[in-house]
Amino acid sequence: MTANTKNPSMPSRTRRAMRVVRYLVVKVLTIAITIFAGVFLTVLIANQPSRRGLGPPVSPFETSLEAQIFVIAHHSFWASNTDNSEDIKAQVDALTRELRTEMGLDLPYLPRNLLWTVKALTFDWGRLGNRHGGWASARTTASASDIIVHYLPNTLLLIGTAYLIVFLIGMPIALYLSRHYGGRLDRLFAVLSPVSSVPSWVIGILLLSIFAFQLKWLPFSGMSDSFKSDDWPTYFADVFKHMILPVTAIVLSLLFQVVYMWRTFFVIYSEEDYVDLARAKGLPARILERKYILQPALPYIITGFVTSLVTFWQLSMALEAVFRWPGLGWLYIKEALPNFWGESMEPGELIIVVGIVVIFAYLLGITVFVLDFIYVIVDPRIRLMPPGDATQTQLRIKSGYTRWSARLKARMKSEKQGYGTQTHGPVKKRTLSWGSAVRDVGTSLRRFGSQSGLFFQEFRRYPSAILGLTVILILLAGSIYAITALPYEQYGQEYDQKRLTGYSLMPRTAMPVWMNLFNQPDLLSTLILNEDSPEVNVSTQTLENGWVEKTTVFTFDYFYKEIPSEIFLYLDPRYGEKVPFASLQWTYPDGSTITLKNKAISAVTSYDFEAGINPSPILRQHPEWRNWFVETGLYPTPAYNLLFAEPGSSQLVLQKGTYRLTVTSLLIEKDSDIQPQLVLLGQVYGLAGTDYARRDLIVPLFWGMPFALLIGLMGSLITALVAMLLPAAGVWYGGWVDNLVQRLTEINMVLPSLPIAVLTNVLFGWNIWVILAIVVVLNTFGSPIKTLRSAFLQAKEAPYIETARAYGASDFRIITRYLVPRIMPVLIPQLISQVPSFIFLEATLGFFNIKSNYPSWGRIIYEGLTRGALYGSPFWVLEPIALLLLTSLAFALLGSALERILNPRMIDNAPMVLLGGK
Repeated sequence: MTANTKNPSMPSRTRRAMRVVRYLVVKVLTIAITIFAGVFLTVLIANQPSRRGLGPPVSPFETSLEAQIFVIAHHSFWASNTDNSEDIKAQVDALTRELRTEMGLDLPYLPRNLLWTVKALTFDWGRLGNRHGGWASARTTASASDIIVHYLPNTLLLIGTAYLIVFLIGMPIALYLSRHYGGRLDRLFAVLSPVSSVPSWVIGILLLSIFAFQLKWLPFSGMSDSFKSDDWPTYFADVFKHMILPVTAIVLSLLFQVVYMWRTFFVIYSEEDYVDLARAKGLPARILERKYILQPALPYIITGFVTSLVTFWQLSMALEAVFRWPGLGWLYIKEALPNFWGESMEPGELIIVVGIVVIFAYLLGITVFVLDFIYVIVDPRIRLMPPGDATQTQLRIKSGYTRWSARLKARMKSEKQGYGTQTHGPVKKRTLSWGSAVRDVGTSLRRFGSQSGLFFQEFRRYPSAILGLTVILILLAGSIYAITALPYEQYGQEYDQKRLTGYSLMPRTAMPVWMNLFNQPDLLSTLILNEDSPEVNVSTQTLENGWVEKTTVFTFDYFYKEIPSEIFLYLDPRYGEKVPFASLQWTYPDGSTITLKNKAISAVTSYDFEAGINPSPILRQHPEWRNWFVETGLYPTPAYNLLFAEPGSSQLVLQKGTYRLTVTSLLIEKDSDIQPQLVLLGQVYGLAGTDYARRDLIVPLFWGMPFALLIGLMGSLITALVAMLLPAAGVWYGGWVDNLVQRLTEINMVLPSLPIAVLTNVLFGWNIWVILAIVVVLNTFGSPIKTLRSAFLQAKEAPYIETARAYGASDFRIITRYLVPRIMPVLIPQLISQVPSFIFLEATLGFFNIKSNYPSWGRIIYEGLTRGALYGSPFWVLEPIALLLLTSLAFALLGSALERILNPRMIDNAPMVLLGGK
């Protein structure tokens, strides 16, 4: 505090204003230093040598700059001059040296990176920042800053609109739920809270499949269909129509979680003593909510809301890619990153990538500053209290001195009694010490048993908790089954390595077989016939020239609902030098036949029914089939449909009955043979269906269980525990401890960790598990600490904290027994919401080409979405999403019950024993 602020003659309002200004200036400087350090780190990562191809490791950033210098220098002279004179070459070399000096490529390592950091922060790359090709509308040349500025407003428009809607409708709903705590709507929001943690891009794709592709009510991509400068109302209406789906996806991904957390804090403050007193005095409900519930809870509400925005700035990249929304995320994924994956790198791309990281850092820094500025307005006593508050400091010193003085006197008294009155003092003292320790352990065990009994007695009162715990135990059992019965060495690697080669014995993108419960008649799964099948008849005949004619007749009944999705005839020849031949004849249930084309069988092959069927004579025989059979064009009708069509039908109708395929093999050599196998694949398979590579989805569904529990539960637990203990210690001890926690948090909040992690993976090819670990660790020091710290600041001022401090309770006891239990109702919803978030993190990373080799839920969701599974086989995506939501629901039910059990303000006094209170 300066001398001016200490001047007693200075008005209190002026002193407070100076404290506000000083605090904000320090905050701005801190954020600026953090942004500089983060961008400097990003530049260092981009400048680290990485191996591309078979060449030696090179710096990607320097390579990009060198390529851009080459383009500019040669384009400046050779584009308009074809003279290959030495003078032109000298001018090119001089310009190249000039540009290299301008970019600092001749400087030492550290100054060079510092110069690039300054250029990145100022978006001033000089002549190297320009890119040709018309990035922005009506432009043929644009600088990196122009490109970013062109896309930035679109991102702000999308996210700003969604967050405004969430705030405007979320606050009234949260207040309503706090007034009707435990009601049906409140329980509904508790159940839907983890569901809203599903990433916005997943919800966006579901919305697209319903409202854009199926119903065709709304556009599926872009920001507008056209731009008409002279018709602004039409343009705004067009933009509004394109915004509906992405904004709805963001709102749905945030609303339930935000409302659930806000309502939890409203419930806590609605049970305070002063609220009961105001209610007893007859204060109107509206004033009671505004002044005594909403106002004290406002710091936490603002903290949680703004810090969620900090995280969403980065996650919006995937959403923009899904909707092709022309924002920073779309620019980062679709335009900047793909050029890294080729053998060459287009000039200027890394400049754009670093520029996007910088703009994200600026956005995050502004968000953090706005959060602190709002803190000053809403609750200035929290932030502006002088760090050396005399009352608290003296009380802490006094209580600490009293405790240590008492311990020292007790130790001296014990030593005096032990050594002065006993012959074997040391031995006797050691015996007493061990006995005391044993008694303490016994007491602790008895107390733990008593508390556990009370806990489980209370736990049994909540059927929802039992249901949630049962689901979690089932998932745990499924995880054990996957590890033991489906070992990764056999099933997991097969799932990763299996491709469309060899025999196709499973249908592609099939539905689960239990879908036949809703179909009459059944859909076909698989029908596989070979020479060992009872439906197959094999006969041979020796011809006059010594050749052998082998006849294989496949007879099968086909009474299914639809025509097979695929039909294969595998022919396995065995011969020496002379290739055998095969001819085929197809017989319909009505007795009519068609002859298919003959084929020489030189190797194991699948008979090509498209080439083997000549549609023209068949269509001449059945002219009515021309109404549904398309011979040419982009989407011709598969020729094998003619093998199952009902005669006389103007639409494709299945002819049901007994079919027969006759394969006549002509074997020239004595020991030669052809072994045919007929495979008909339908629309259903197994308990879970199949994917595009004909892989049984039951394997990844089971294998996804241990990975979901491992990634989701461990990630959220680690994040929640650290985010709970660190701010508790920082708030209680204050000073440099709190400053250290805050600085670590703000550094992580300002740095765009996801784009930096993606850039690291692109340049160095780190494993996805390393990236996941980095994101989890960074998330630990992110918004959860900021959110919970605001709640701890409120809890620290509670009267019972002062009482505990007065009677000499240790710091550890106060933190663990009074501060931490106070925040449990806030921690549990946060823990629940983060479980599915971490599970979906793997799928989100897939948008940046960071994929797992394991058959996890995230991987198959991503693969299904990228291959249009929702429009062909939705079970491919819906099944893992259903399991994910079931997992979220289980944690929601369990967490809701634990909230009631562990929150001493929502139940009677018995649970306080569980929290260690007195």
